[in-house]
Amino acid sequence: MMKSSSAQVVGRIVVALARLVVAGMIIRRYHESIFGEYSLIFGLLSIGDWLVDFGTTEVFVRDICREPERAQRLLRILAATKMAQAPAAFAALTGLLLALRYPSQIVAAGLIGGANIVFFAGVLVYRVVFRVTLTIERESLAECLSVLVMIPLIALVCRAGGGLIALVGCHVISRAVFLGACSFFGRRQFVPSIAGVQWPDVVSAFHSSMAIGIIGFLVGGYETLDILVLSKFSNFSEVAVYSAAQRLVWPTLMALSAVGATFYPVIASYWPHAREQFEQTCQRGLDTMFLLAGVALSSLFAGAPFYMGLLGHKLSSGYPVLRVLAVLALIKAITGTIGPILYIVRAQKHALRFIAVALMVKLIAIAVVAPRFGYMGVAVAALVVEALFATLPSVYLVQRLTKYRLRWGVAVKATLWMSLSSVVASLVVGAGGLVAALLAPLLYTGLIFATGAVRPAELRLLLKSRAA
Repeated sequence: MMKSSSAQVVGRIVVALARLVVAGMIIRRYHESIFGEYSLIFGLLSIGDWLVDFGTTEVFVRDICREPERAQRLLRILAATKMAQAPAAFAALTGLLLALRYPSQIVAAGLIGGANIVFFAGVLVYRVVFRVTLTIERESLAECLSVLVMIPLIALVCRAGGGLIALVGCHVISRAVFLGACSFFGRRQFVPSIAGVQWPDVVSAFHSSMAIGIIGFLVGGYETLDILVLSKFSNFSEVAVYSAAQRLVWPTLMALSAVGATFYPVIASYWPHAREQFEQTCQRGLDTMFLLAGVALSSLFAGAPFYMGLLGHKLSSGYPVLRVLAVLALIKAITGTIGPILYIVRAQKHALRFIAVALMVKLIAIAVVAPRFGYMGVAVAALVVEALFATLPSVYLVQRLTKYRLRWGVAVKATLWMSLSSVVASLVVGAGGLVAALLAPLLYTGLIFATGAVRPAELRLLLKSRAA
């Protein structure tokens, strides 16, 4: 598990950094409004990604972990399910693009980008394979290869002066590479086939994942609302600043999500027959997430102006939104680590209710603040809604349904030392620069060891577990 978690974290960071490079290239070559349009399309495509997944990843990982002898049969059913989902997801994306009445160049680029759904559907089959075999590092490597291929493609488009459609086309090619690499790395675990699969099997799979799928769709819309509302109530320059800050936070958020994704199949395998191991793994996942978050977030807080300036001087004045989104990333990571446990204990309907409420509250909140306060108002509103209507309900429901009370001692220490290290670094060397961004995580790391939040003996135990 340690190997998979480490590989997943490293892979997610590489992917997010590569996307940062792509963002910087686009911002420096074009007007920031073009980057805003590009970011909007990616937000819309993410909804298509959620639709083509529709909860099947969590359901099939859970079921294969519980019945490993049926693994090949279940994977064939999953492959057949994706063949049905891909065209449906593309049709839904097309309808969304037309309903929102965006300019023709955005609609055209969105339809071109929608072709990536076919490739991502195939990736999702191998994602299940890699998760249940705890070889998630293979998916991470495949995704890293795909985004690294994208960088020279974007460079060629920028040099040639290509437009929005050409930029989005690079993403489609990248997704094709992603599927090809996953297929190569997973060829021994699963050979693509739907042999013996009947339509009732596909219908049953949809039925099993329906609640989680609706939750996923709502989550996809929930995550994209910020950009959608800004694009409608403000302008694409505001969208560009907000999207740039999001991309700077993504390495941290993706790494923390990777931790939760790695712990998920292990937690699923322990419930409900191995209560002690279940509780220990839940707690370890939460503690690990907070300790890792402190390293990155202390740096983002102390060096926010420096990081925004990396993407272009046009966006450097937007550094306050980066700090707000950094806090939001931490809150989201709690939800991402604890929330999936609701799927394991089959509490999808509970999750569906509070996600639906959170979606409506967020839509109202950011629609009210966006016209007057722009991207800062949207960021603060998103933070408040996430904390009150997503994270707190997730934690409450998990504790009530599992009868296990999470311990928050490590989380409190990590948050305290993260804040202190950011302030001290800013006071010592001046706020906002590269030196402060480097000093803050060093101070944080020293503090968590000095105060016992992390003990060397625990690290040695983890390394022994990894070696085993």
